[in-house]
Amino acid sequence: MSNENNFEAFLYYSDKKLSISVHQSDRDSKSYERSALLDENLNNFHLDKLNEFLNSNIFTIEKSLKKFIKNITLIIDHKELLKITLSLKKKIYGNLLSNDSLSSLLKDARNQIQENYNDKIIIHMIVDKYLIDGKYFSNIPEKIKCENVCVDLYFICLSEDFIKKFEQTFSKYQIKIKQIISAYYIKDCFKDDEIDIFSMCKKIIQGHNKNEILLVPKKMKNKGFFEKFFNFFS
Repeated sequence: MSNENNFEAFLYYSDKKLSISVHQSDRDSKSYERSALLDENLNNFHLDKLNEFLNSNIFTIEKSLKKFIKNITLIIDHKELLKITLSLKKKIYGNLLSNDSLSSLLKDARNQIQENYNDKIIIHMIVDKYLIDGKYFSNIPEKIKCENVCVDLYFICLSEDFIKKFEQTFSKYQIKIKQIISAYYIKDCFKDDEIDIFSMCKKIIQGHNKNEILLVPKKMKNKGFFEKFFNFFS
């Protein structure tokens, strides 16, 4: 078997359900999809159920595709998800509002979250709106000079311990977590759409929300998961 290259694997996890779906990278067609219902009355992490589910599906997928699944995107629908809102202001002194000035503001916001929630990993960073000289904007206006800019944004985070449980389980199958996406965030972005959650997830990854700050993974020292460095407005 060859290494995975033309397929994307997704796992959806909630207290009620587990689903795995494998898509061809360049199209919406699914090559494999299975689900299992969980006992929603069990108020804990279904580690044993997750392991059983993966054991029942990973080897079947790899045999069917004749490819190894090396990476997976995790979609989390769980109370462990934490949403944090923040507003920051910066003086521009009548200069042209630039990506550089906004980048420093957003980096400061990221640093504040990391310092005050040092047991959390940021999985999403989204700009809600911009307040520029007293006027609200949903997107950054082009070539605007201003005195002050205020950015309202929110972060979606998960605890490192919660993520490590998934890492340890996936490691048994030589699979690494490529990315973690909040199911709540996905559903909020596609309130009126009837497409399935995996197709929604692909659109989120492809940059559906222009106000989401792209996160670039980089290995952390002495930590199992990956730190997020920011790739602004690329």
